[in-house]
Amino acid sequence: MKVRRVLTTVDTHTAGGPTRILTGGLPPLPGVTVREKMEYFQVHHDPVRKLLMHEPRGHRDMSGAVLTEATRPDADLGVFFLTSGGYLPACVHSSIGVAVAGLQTGFMGPSVRPDGTVRLEAPAGVVILTPEYEAGVVRSVALRTPPAFVHSPAVEVESDEGHPVRGAVVFSGVFFLVVEAGDLPGDPVGEAPLIAPAHAWSLKEVGVRLLEAANRTLRVEHPHDPSADSIPLVMICQEEGERQGRDIVVGRTGSIDRSPCGAGTGARLVQLFADGRLGLGEDYRNESFLGTSFVGRVVEPARVGPYSGAIPEIKGSAFITGMHRFFLDANDTLPEGFIF
Repeated sequence: MKVRRVLTTVDTHTAGGPTRILTGGLPPLPGVTVREKMEYFQVHHDPVRKLLMHEPRGHRDMSGAVLTEATRPDADLGVFFLTSGGYLPACVHSSIGVAVAGLQTGFMGPSVRPDGTVRLEAPAGVVILTPEYEAGVVRSVALRTPPAFVHSPAVEVESDEGHPVRGAVVFSGVFFLVVEAGDLPGDPVGEAPLIAPAHAWSLKEVGVRLLEAANRTLRVEHPHDPSADSIPLVMICQEEGERQGRDIVVGRTGSIDRSPCGAGTGARLVQLFADGRLGLGEDYRNESFLGTSFVGRVVEPARVGPYSGAIPEIKGSAFITGMHRFFLDANDTLPEGFIF
């Protein structure tokens, strides 16, 4: 076999959400900031993303992370995030996976600070992670994100059935359209909860259509980041008790987050806090459609430009699922894989 490329990864899952962490096989990425490094990777190394995220090595809902050196003195490690469809400036579940993998395998080195935290520099900003140990093993990681905010507390989006679906637009790393499951038209009949594996595919179709309609009719822009000017994710929520809910998060290409979505959990926390339904410091348990969970809380109020918001903290557990060496055979007829 004539090998054209060798890539090494550590793979994890965080509450069911996979992360493939690229640890070797790339040359140094130029750039003054991690965002610039990500932009360079997009232009010069995008085939690597496709190789690792697409089938036959990955799948439509695969996530990844690329490690770089930090470019800021207040950060320990740089990272940006991959999906089968492109790039993300922030990803909570993958950040937790990177922290657990780095601390358990050692690729982070002595990056835990005296206060017990790890700081990752992502394109969206520095995130602070606090690992919790049990018998020397990282059992969970609490991640404090940059401020999130409610952009539009009340919007309506037309569904295909002509039924207006009410929701909110919330920024938490990226913009989310947040809707209540009970407001969707044509709820499935039966005793099973709406947000459950049996309904995941139908909810995916609903979510993609809602995102298409939202991006046609709603205008969004982050006050400090003009590139954040669209809504890539919809979060369909269902309250299940006092300070407990369940969700499914769908992307514009039809991807489904297997975890409760860490950034989405942050968006939900800030929305509930702004509505007066969640108090400062109160724990909120957010479950995925699979039943895995994150626990979050609002740690302090914040403002982002003209918008009211808050700093959320999300805690979850990640597990190493494998360490891999991927080869690209020079004769491989599918060097960038495929999406099906």
